[in-house]
Amino acid sequence: MNRLAFVKVQGNGNDFILLDGIGEALPAQDWGALARVWCQRRYVIGADGLLLALPSEVADYRMRLFNADGSEAEMCGNGIRCLAHFLFDRYAPDAEALRIETGAGVREVFRACPDASQIRVAMGAPRLARAEIPAAGTPPDQPILDQPLTLPSGETLCISAVNTGTPHAVLFTERPLNEFPLEQIGPQVENHPLFPQRTNFQVARVHARNAVEVRPWERGAGATPACGTGACAVVVIGVLTGRLEPQTVVHMPGGDLLIHWENPETLWMTGPAQVAFEGTAPLPPSPV
Repeated sequence: MNRLAFVKVQGNGNDFILLDGIGEALPAQDWGALARVWCQRRYVIGADGLLLALPSEVADYRMRLFNADGSEAEMCGNGIRCLAHFLFDRYAPDAEALRIETGAGVREVFRACPDASQIRVAMGAPRLARAEIPAAGTPPDQPILDQPLTLPSGETLCISAVNTGTPHAVLFTERPLNEFPLEQIGPQVENHPLFPQRTNFQVARVHARNAVEVRPWERGAGATPACGTGACAVVVIGVLTGRLEPQTVVHMPGGDLLIHWENPETLWMTGPAQVAFEGTAPLPPSPV
């Protein structure tokens, strides 16, 4: 039986199966199908996604990420920190910065001294126009800030939307987040017709001008302990609507991220990443 080596990595509890395609080429594979098999918790390795480390023609390295449902994500904040930690450790021990190609463009990652387990990422400029999120409706250059969204269940939420590498809908609430029915509301927002490519969903509660609590629902993965692009989305919307300061700590079930957005063209995200363990796993048989 063919087996493939993997590295299990995690950032704030958002965990990934990382495959190294830099040291040697990875075998031809349907990566979405492999993600659906390997990401099953309790049955196989279990993870929120499958992360590929690959060579790049336009940057130092390339990242591809497949969600647990097999769909490919353009970008992942926790995923890119985990990949950066792996690359610094294995291939670039003397580098202070790396450029990583993603589906959302090239992103720069930095060691966050003095703690080498902290990775700082230049996340690029948030996109707020409907067409760039993407979200349905006109005019296409109009933002979605605190606007009503009626769900199939009949409930109406006041949501905002932004693309911080992937699309996000954000709901601010004064309700304790542990009482919010994320497992019921999350799928309805993710698959709402407003979002033609589906969306991630973040429910947030402000504790102070520089501190916000967030529970993420990730497109293709469901409820997760943390979401890096989601933390960025919450701070962007919080700043634009006057709820948060440009430098804010985002508290999530899996831990904290520091988000900084004073320059409109660059979001900064700083947070931890680590290797959990390494191993090998059998490749599933090819479909006939």
